[in-house]
Amino acid sequence: MKRLVLVLAMWAACLNVALSQEVPTVNLPIELRQANWSAWVSGREEGSCVHATIVMALRWQQEYQKADAWRQQHSGGEYADDTWNEGSNLARKFDAEGIRYAYTVEGDVKFLEWAVATRRGAGVTVMGGRHMVLLVHLDDEKAGLIDNNDIKTIIWVDRKRFIAEWQNSNGWAVTPIYTPTPPLPFVRKET
Repeated sequence: MKRLVLVLAMWAACLNVALSQEVPTVNLPIELRQANWSAWVSGREEGSCVHATIVMALRWQQEYQKADAWRQQHSGGEYADDTWNEGSNLARKFDAEGIRYAYTVEGDVKFLEWAVATRRGAGVTVMGGRHMVLLVHLDDEKAGLIDNNDIKTIIWVDRKRFIAEWQNSNGWAVTPIYTPTPPLPFVRKET
């Protein structure tokens, strides 16, 4: 077995090709991204950034019907609180719709690392907790985010800067728990 590994490594070196991890890890096509939409709630207009983020995460995790139903049935603002399962409006909505989910309201970086390592991504709060975006990549140096106010580009931010912003914005992260889209078979980089 060691000989096979060595032969394969030498073969790759001869081809001058190195395999790398897919970047971003959650490589959500533009066609599956969901722009934020407005809704009138209690006589005022509110964005639906949390719901747009959940729709994107559900689509990425191949739950297209749930994503479409969520988009049709939910809008307006959602906020994290310390009583997630007992008092959160979003948790009640997930439970009512039968959507499996995981979350943190404690700024636990390990949750983000898990969500990205499992290729699920996570909705994360930013801007002091006033906005939610989709975390699509997190490595030792950078974070990749899709902002539902501008779905065409991935925003790349220094990891430390992103984590500080997220933790200062309630440290809320949430993701549905389904099967994400499989990774590309391989990604080549010329060396």
